[in-house]
Amino acid sequence: MFSMKKPAIIAILVCLLVLTGYVNHQLTQKSMSKVAREYQKHEEIEMEKAASNEEKSTIEAISGSEESEVEIVEGNDEENISQLTEDINSSIEETLSREENLKNNNYFIEYRLARDKMRGNLVERLKEIVEDEKSSSEMITKAQNEIIRLGNLSEKELYIEGLVKAKGFEEALVFLKEDGVKVVVSADELTEQDVVKILEIVKNETNFDSANIKIMKKL
Repeated sequence: MFSMKKPAIIAILVCLLVLTGYVNHQLTQKSMSKVAREYQKHEEIEMEKAASNEEKSTIEAISGSEESEVEIVEGNDEENISQLTEDINSSIEETLSREENLKNNNYFIEYRLARDKMRGNLVERLKEIVEDEKSSSEMITKAQNEIIRLGNLSEKELYIEGLVKAKGFEEALVFLKEDGVKVVVSADELTEQDVVKILEIVKNETNFDSANIKIMKKL
């Protein structure tokens, strides 16, 4: 009959306990790792949802009154085109400077999207005026010129933003209108030297003097 000495049995039991402990440890580590990955994935999804909701809110805030503004142009009054553009510019400018928007983490991306959306819709409305048989030749010409002007403004804004960022700013946003320029930059501190750099760029690329250029930093 097979028999084992007590010390040998104890040694085997110790080995089994060690092996069992090791296996349990590995399983626990794998389980914790899986849970951590799932939690991280959940957090990323929630953050994406939150960012999406913030973006939607910002865009809605900027373009909320857009439909009513677009409806201003109904007749053949050429002044309506200028009024429509002025109203939309006022809405964009107000949202650009609003404190709660400046605190938004995605401010630059969301504002740029919303601004482009509003201008895009304005251009579409102007195209409708051009194609409308009831529009006078003067009104058609004015609408066409406004479409070209808006396109040039957008290109100029993008170009100035690039020049400002080349001076060391992580992000920059430029809003051009008939009577002035607003520039928002991403910076911990906006020094006098920074302001001088930006002023020089804007003055070189536009016809505005310092009194018509407003520079601010994102909060």
